[in-house]
Amino acid sequence: MALFSIQGSAVLSLVCGLALTVWAAQWAVGVAESEAWHEFEQAAAIRVLQLDKRLDAYEGVLRGLQGFFAGSVEVDRGEFHRYIDRLELKKRLPGFQVVGFARRVTLAERDAFSDAVRSDRHFLGEGYSGFAVRPPGERPEYLVIEFIEPAQGNEAAMGLDLLSESARRHAAERARATGAAAATAPITLVQETGRQTSFVLMVPIYRNGAPIATTEERQDAFLGVVYAAFRMEDLARGVFGDDAQRFDLAIDDVGRVGTAAGSAADVQPLLHPTASQREASPAPFVSTRLLDFAGRQWRLRIDAAEVPAAVKRGATAVLAGGTLISVLIFALLHSFAGARTRALKLADGMTHELRESEARTRAVLDNTLDAIITIDEQGLIESFNLAAEKLFCYATEEVLGRNVKMLMPAPYTDEHDGYLRAYRQTGVRKIIGIGREVLGKRADGSCFPMELAVTEVIVNDRRRFIGLAHDITERKKMEHLKNEFVATVSHELRTPLTSIRGSLGLLDGGLAGELPTQAKALIGIAANNCDRLVDLINDILDIERIASGRMSFQFATQPLLPLIEQAIEANQGFAVQHEVRIELVARLADEGQARIDADRFLQVLANLLSNAAKFSPSGETVDVSLQRRGDRLRIEVVDRGPGIPEEFRARIFEKFSQADGSTTRAKGGSGLGLSISRALVERMGGEIGFNSEPGHGACFWFELPEIAPLARSAMADSELDGEPASEAPRVLVCEDDGDIAQILSTLLTRAGYQVDHASSAAMARDLLGSRQYAAMTLDIGLPDESGVDLLTSLRAAKGGFQVPVVVVSGSPDLATPALGGALAVVDWLDKPVDAQRLAAALKRAIHGPASRRARILHVEDDADLVHIVAAQFGCLAEIVGARTLSTAREELATRSFDVVILDLVLPDGSGLELLQVIQDLAHPPPVVVFSASDAEMRLDTQQAVAASLVKSRTSNERLVQIVRELTQPAMADEEEIGKRKENLNGDDTKAQPKS
Repeated sequence: MALFSIQGSAVLSLVCGLALTVWAAQWAVGVAESEAWHEFEQAAAIRVLQLDKRLDAYEGVLRGLQGFFAGSVEVDRGEFHRYIDRLELKKRLPGFQVVGFARRVTLAERDAFSDAVRSDRHFLGEGYSGFAVRPPGERPEYLVIEFIEPAQGNEAAMGLDLLSESARRHAAERARATGAAAATAPITLVQETGRQTSFVLMVPIYRNGAPIATTEERQDAFLGVVYAAFRMEDLARGVFGDDAQRFDLAIDDVGRVGTAAGSAADVQPLLHPTASQREASPAPFVSTRLLDFAGRQWRLRIDAAEVPAAVKRGATAVLAGGTLISVLIFALLHSFAGARTRALKLADGMTHELRESEARTRAVLDNTLDAIITIDEQGLIESFNLAAEKLFCYATEEVLGRNVKMLMPAPYTDEHDGYLRAYRQTGVRKIIGIGREVLGKRADGSCFPMELAVTEVIVNDRRRFIGLAHDITERKKMEHLKNEFVATVSHELRTPLTSIRGSLGLLDGGLAGELPTQAKALIGIAANNCDRLVDLINDILDIERIASGRMSFQFATQPLLPLIEQAIEANQGFAVQHEVRIELVARLADEGQARIDADRFLQVLANLLSNAAKFSPSGETVDVSLQRRGDRLRIEVVDRGPGIPEEFRARIFEKFSQADGSTTRAKGGSGLGLSISRALVERMGGEIGFNSEPGHGACFWFELPEIAPLARSAMADSELDGEPASEAPRVLVCEDDGDIAQILSTLLTRAGYQVDHASSAAMARDLLGSRQYAAMTLDIGLPDESGVDLLTSLRAAKGGFQVPVVVVSGSPDLATPALGGALAVVDWLDKPVDAQRLAAALKRAIHGPASRRARILHVEDDADLVHIVAAQFGCLAEIVGARTLSTAREELATRSFDVVILDLVLPDGSGLELLQVIQDLAHPPPVVVFSASDAEMRLDTQQAVAASLVKSRTSNERLVQIVRELTQPAMADEEEIGKRKENLNGDDTKAQPKS
């Protein structure tokens, strides 16, 4: 029995032991396979993540290139080569096959583009003299590879039209329409010698400053693409590295993101192991994942190359030693520990790869010469490259997460958040997509000028903004030096030219007797060339004044037709020299009125008429017309010349632009006339343009807003029609240059005036103290004292200074504000002197009858401002100041006033409280609100005010002009008074900036 029990126990133990061993073996194999599967899945996920990050880094390089184009006016081949060379892509981001730029070229531009590339031998070499767009054939549009790096080994790609092949064309069109990066379907590169499958990544380039908010705007602004080409096998080898032996990788392109999945036939392989490899060793584990990249969807299949050794070892060990449970447990625990160690190593490897990718991207940004700053939709800084640290003197950690307005001084810092908020709500761009000059602020609070270009990008459905900033301090210094040089040279040339032109004019007029025919012809030649030089100097000065905002305008509402006829008559002589005629072929039934500066209007017409005469064939006619287009008046000048070349039209209104810029051109000129004309027309509230067909002449036109004319008062009529006194008036010529003084004296004597000459300020004071003068001409640059100081001291003397003054100076009219604005002088004449304008100014000064001095109440708590306004009027008006509301009420109660100038912010209340007091008077004077506050007034308040002006936005001349109009005798018709108020308020909407 005991033996049976022992045997039974042995059998039972054997059976149980065998059963436990089999179960343990199966359980161990299952556990090992599960661990191996999880390890494989984790490794596959890491590799997919690394591939995704690597692709993002490649896209980041192209985005940097996009920013480089956005921050440059034009990128040439040399700049592109240097930029790519600094990036060291082969070293820092292996996988790039080629990087390039493809330009959009129309069919009409194709031949000119090819010629331009063939002529660029510096980087292409003689071997590209036969460059052409490929494949040949006429297509409406091309996207031609123009730049390519590295050039060696990729010559076959030069000139390739990316739109000629469907995969490349679809990607380019998608990038152009969306503004996002776009990848192609699998392709074979034209320069590929083997059969590796590749793809191309493209990022669009748009015209700087063009709006790109909509698809239509992006289509219109499209210039081309920057692209990179990659071999898929090289890219996978760079990501998988040493693990390539453990995994088989297959990548299929399954179509565009967001489209319905196609049939199996539509799937295109990017990377596949050979069929024999798969059949020889079927994969024990397979992982399939989808990856979205640049608008394409890739399917990644990762196969394990063989059964993990852990599975085999586990099964053998359990079956061989099932009786040793402790050993099995130890082996399992050891296996678990090994799996955890491997997982940590994989995680460390992934982290290292991510850090390495980030470091490479950072190296690209830090080696860019311009400051690059990225912000989110709220304006918070997300990245700050090394150039930005140097430019703004901040460390990156000091600015990350803070609002970018910290880098801006006022007023930009106050406006920035509003710009972003308005853009998010309305889509209206004020900064984004526009390159402009602004001020930046460094960490120490100092400000500097910089050129800023802001580009919008969308990454992972999040909107970001990339700003490229470039310090232009040195450029500004050079511009300042250039302006000073131009002003100095112009001034030094004007004085001798005044003597030359004046002397020639007097000789031609017969002052020295009848001249021989040959001498008279030579004098005419000298006078014409002198006029050309004077015109060139005046054009240069006009350009500088326009650029600096110093050009003065004397606006008045007047009819255009008489001015047009005057311009035609003045330019007929020039037209006769070119054997053409100028005719007015169309006019309005009425004269058509606009608010203009008459001299600037005539200057624009003279430029257009002289150009038309120069370019018209002999015997032809230049047609001039005045038409009405809606609420605008349109002046057209039409010639029958060769027309405007297509390639010149885009820059026809730029400075120094000429269709024929060679030194042997047939037509002379500085190329400044049209640029000046555009600035003058726009300053007068108008628009200028042209229409032309090559070979059929050109039509230049400009339009001005039409304005109903103001009625003239009886006083204004008397000033225009006044008769001179019977006795010859005496004029004092204050001029230190003897030649110019002699010319002025001769001109004025022949015009019927008695003339005295003062060569210094001291002599002028003596003569003014001993004699009565009807008028005085004044040079600003006197040897002992500035003409400004002389006139200021004369006005400040007891009894005032009432002699009308005509300034005759070679200096730019920078001193006009110091002389007191428009009423301080009758006219300001530049040297060389226009004899007719000088005579007209003196007649206006001497023969205009004196009128009653206006009495003006100026309610203003700033005593200096009251003094300045009083200086504007001089002896022509009595200015009574009131610093408070109570003082103003007392003045209004005790005497009458012609006009009230009213500030709204006073020490004892609002100036609006005074309006009711003024309206309750028996004869309420008109009110001109002149205040720093630009808040809107109520309707009843507006009706009680003749004009509302804002300090710092209204010139001295504008204020004086309005007050003078209001101090004229009251009109009998109340309706006319209402029209005058309406016109005054309407004019102020275009008030000049304060001088």
